[in-house]
Amino acid sequence: MEVAQVEPFLNAQDHLAAELAWLDAGLLMLLELGGGNPFAQPLIGPRGLVVTAEELMEPEPGETEAPPEAWLRYVHDRRAHEREIALAAEASLRAGVELPLSLLCARLRLTVWERRLVVLCLAAETSRKYEKWYAYFNDDITCKAPTPDFAYRFLCDSEDEVSEARALLRGGGRVRDLLLEPEEPYGGGGGQVRPKLKTALRLDERTISYLLRSETLDGRLRGIVEAYEPRALEELPALLPDDPVMRSLQGLADGGASARGQAPFVHLSGPSGGGKRLRFVHLAAARGQRLLVVRLRSLPEEADRAEAAMARIVREAVLTGAGIVFREEHAIAGTAVAHLEALAAALNRYVRYAAMPLIGWTSHIRRQPSELPVPEEAGWIYGEAGIPPASVREAFWQAEAMDAIGGYVPSTWRELADKYRFTPGQIGSAWRQALALAASRGAGLPERDEIEAACRGQFRHRLAQLADRIAPARSWEDLVLADEPYSLIREACDRFLHRETVYERWGFGRKLPYGKGLSLLFAGPPGTGKTMAAEIIAGELGLELYRIDLSRIVSKYIGETEQRLSELFAEAENSGAILFFDEGDALFGKRTEVKDAHDKYANLEAAYLLQRIEAYDGVSILATNLLQNMDEALIRRMSFVVKFPFPDAAERERIFRVHLPSAAPVSPDVDLAFLAARLEVSGGYIKNIALAAAFLAAGSGKPIGMEHFIRAARQELQKMGKILVKESFSPYLDEENVTFG
Repeated sequence: MEVAQVEPFLNAQDHLAAELAWLDAGLLMLLELGGGNPFAQPLIGPRGLVVTAEELMEPEPGETEAPPEAWLRYVHDRRAHEREIALAAEASLRAGVELPLSLLCARLRLTVWERRLVVLCLAAETSRKYEKWYAYFNDDITCKAPTPDFAYRFLCDSEDEVSEARALLRGGGRVRDLLLEPEEPYGGGGGQVRPKLKTALRLDERTISYLLRSETLDGRLRGIVEAYEPRALEELPALLPDDPVMRSLQGLADGGASARGQAPFVHLSGPSGGGKRLRFVHLAAARGQRLLVVRLRSLPEEADRAEAAMARIVREAVLTGAGIVFREEHAIAGTAVAHLEALAAALNRYVRYAAMPLIGWTSHIRRQPSELPVPEEAGWIYGEAGIPPASVREAFWQAEAMDAIGGYVPSTWRELADKYRFTPGQIGSAWRQALALAASRGAGLPERDEIEAACRGQFRHRLAQLADRIAPARSWEDLVLADEPYSLIREACDRFLHRETVYERWGFGRKLPYGKGLSLLFAGPPGTGKTMAAEIIAGELGLELYRIDLSRIVSKYIGETEQRLSELFAEAENSGAILFFDEGDALFGKRTEVKDAHDKYANLEAAYLLQRIEAYDGVSILATNLLQNMDEALIRRMSFVVKFPFPDAAERERIFRVHLPSAAPVSPDVDLAFLAARLEVSGGYIKNIALAAAFLAAGSGKPIGMEHFIRAARQELQKMGKILVKESFSPYLDEENVTFG
C-alpha cells in the first residue's frame, strides 16, 4: 500500500476518507487470505453455509507459529499509513481545522487499537457496503456489524495485542462505557444473548453524530441539558467587580484542582438570578471548556431511564470536553436528592474518563457533601451566590435603566434597591417587565407603580400551596387604633424601609449575624384589627401577605410540624412575602413542664419556629388573642409587640364611619354615636353589622336606617350568644317588628 505525501486535511471528511483507506485495504487483504484468522492458516472455501473439517481444525490465536507474509506486509503498511494520518492531522489542527476523530481520541486517550475499532464501527455508518463485508467475515448474514471476534482478527498487529484488546473490550473500559451501544439479544428477540465473541459492536448514535458532525447535542438530552459553548470572557455578561465567589474559584481557571489529582466539585447556593450559572459559564470560559447545565427536575423519574440519561450526559461531556453543572430547583432542606446513587456512579465514570473534569451543583439551599453525588476523587468547593448589598443593587438598577435615568428622581433607584432584595437577574427581569407594561399603554418609560408591579412579579414561589394569600385592601385610614399601637405599626414599617441604611450603610449589620428581619407580635381580642393591620403593612411595603393558621400546621406526628415549617420558610425566602401566623397560641403558649414525649416535642416545635422567624430576613407577624399565655422567650425576641385594645365608644363610632362608604345611601335618622355607645363589640363585629344593615336596606328598597342597623346588630349579637336589650335601644325600636330574647 503506497503512502501519499503528507498534506493537511482540508476538513473532517478528508480525514475520515484517509482512515477508511487502510480499512478497505485490510478487508481486501483478509479476503485474499480466505477470511480466516491472520494468526492461523488461511481458510479455503465458502463460509457461512456449512461447518467444514477445516474450520474444526482452525487453530485459535496463539496456536500458530507465524501469520502469513502478506498479512505482515499489510500490518507494516497500515502502521505507516497511520503515522502519515497522524502527521496530517497535527498539521490540520495547527491550521485550525477541527477533526472530530482526532479530538475524540485525544480526549479519551484511546489506544491505537481502540482508535482502529472506532473507525471499524464508524465505517458501517458511512456506507452500506461495509455491512456486507462484516456479515461475510462474521459468517452470519444477520450480524452486519463488527464483532469482538472480527475485531481481534482484523485489528490486532500481534498475538500480544489480542490479549490486550480482549481486556479493553471487557466491561468498564472507555470504549464500552462511552462509545458503544449496550449488548443486544442474539437473533433479535427471545432474551437469548449472543456469545461474547459474536456480540455486535455498534457505536452509540451520539458518538456517530459527533464524529460525523451531524448534531451539536445528543437529541435525547434536549429538555434536560442546556449547552453553553466556550466564549471569550469579554463577550459574557459581566460579574460583580471583585466577586468573592469567583476569587475562590480562580485557582480552577487553569485546571488547578485537576492538576493535584482531584476533579473540582463546586457547590454554589443562593436565590434565583444571583448569578450561580453565570459564574460557572465564566469559569468554563476561562478554562476553554464547553458547559452542560443539567436540569435535575427534568431527569426521568424511573431509575433505569434516569441511569440511561446520566450515561448520555457523561458521554456528551467527555466527547465534547465539557464540564457538567447540575441545577437543583426548589430544593427543600432535609429532603434527599433523587437518583443520588445513579448520579454518583455516572460522575465517577466522568471523572475517570474526562481529560479536564469540572462538576458543579447549584441550589437555593446549602447542601453538605454527604447529600450530593461527590465522586471519590473530587475536591469539594463551596460558595454562596447571595443577594448583593444594597449599594450594588442600586448600581444594577441604574445600569438597567441607563437610557431612562433622567426620567426619574435620583432617589428612585436607592428606594427600589432598599425595598426589594433582588439578585441582578431579578433586577434585569423586573426592568424588562416594567418596560413591557409601559409599552402596552403606548408609553416609552414605565411609571413608578408599573416598576413596583414588575418587581412583585419577580417572586417565584409555592406559598399559595402552603398558606392563604390575603390581597391587601385596607389603608391607614381604615385602621382605628389608639396612638401608641398605631405609632408602633408605623415605626415597624419605617424600620423595614430603612433597614439597608442602618444595617449596611451605617454598618450595624456587621454586629448582627442573624435577626435582621422584622418580627411583630400582635396581641388582642378577636376583631380588634390584627389582620387589618397586617394588610396595611403589606400594602405600605408593597409585599405579598400570606396567612398561616398554626393550628393547621401543628401535627401530632413527631417531626412533621418541623418539616412543614421548613418547607414554608424555604418558599418564603424565595418570595419576600409577609408571613402572618394566626392562632399563635396553638404553638407558642407558655412552655410546659416536660412530663412526657409529647410535651418535649411540643417545646421543640415552638423553639424551631422561633429560630426560623429569627433567621427570616423578611417580615413575620404572629397574632394571639391572649398575650399573657405567650412564652416570655418569644416576647423578648420580637422586634415589636403591638397590643390591640378593645375599642372604646369613640373608637367604635369611628369604626362605624370607616365601614360606611361615601356612596352608600344613609338615612338621616342614623345615629352612629348612639350605636357605638350601646354596642360594646370589637371592630370585626362592627364591620359585620354595617354590611348586614346595608343588605337589609337594599332588600327593602330604602336607605340604610337605624331599623336596619338594629336588626343587623341583633343578628350579630345572637351569633355571639348575647341578646339585644330592648330598653337600651329605645326610642329607635318598633315594638311590633323587633323581638327580643
